[in-house]
Amino acid sequence: MKFNHFGSSTWKVAGLLGVVLLTGCVQKFSHVNDTIKEAAYGFDDITMTAEDINKLPYASSYMRFNDGARVFMVLAFAEKNPSTGRTQLKWVSSDNAMVVTENGKVIKTLKLPTENLARRSNVINQSLTNSASQTNSEWTEGKVQHATYDWPQGNHYGYQANITLIKQGKQNIDSVIWSKNTTQWQEQVHLPQLDQSFTNQYWITDNGNVVKSIQYVGPDMTRIEIDVLKPFAE
Repeated sequence: MKFNHFGSSTWKVAGLLGVVLLTGCVQKFSHVNDTIKEAAYGFDDITMTAEDINKLPYASSYMRFNDGARVFMVLAFAEKNPSTGRTQLKWVSSDNAMVVTENGKVIKTLKLPTENLARRSNVINQSLTNSASQTNSEWTEGKVQHATYDWPQGNHYGYQANITLIKQGKQNIDSVIWSKNTTQWQEQVHLPQLDQSFTNQYWITDNGNVVKSIQYVGPDMTRIEIDVLKPFAE
């Protein structure tokens, strides 16, 4: 069984919400929309200055979808996942496209012009510990973990995945407003029902925060590159 792979040349810059909702508050930042609109009609990556980023009271990231232009996304919603107790971060564009992350992992996308992910449900074993970060048992090398993938296109639901994490080593990551020492992790995802695999990459700080990642919504599907600019602070 195979899924068709669609190109991403049409995905350039979605922009930002004109109105962002955070913890029940409604705040406008139309001045940022103006900056994003300029990139929506071009082919260049958008670049934000440190001043631009620091002026916004919201967490923010760069994202790139397949080989499209780099876009600037601002956090729209942050809410607890009752199943895991972890915070889900929802990044929403002005045309209502959405990327949802939990613990740095993409668990859902909506209205991307290519393939979308209806759900990635991670099975978390709280008994696991990671010597590099006792507070984050999810990043443990050599332990097979499990997840369930659902894709809306073609109504493909309930695909079980076996996940193996491999530590790649230390790497310093720089953004325009910070520099952090990270550990690079490779996440090998195998779906036995499809006999297909793909690999995600994560760069994680010593306190367990994912500050950079390259992830796929599924085998031969949309690639999402995320570079955190201003991290979310709970």
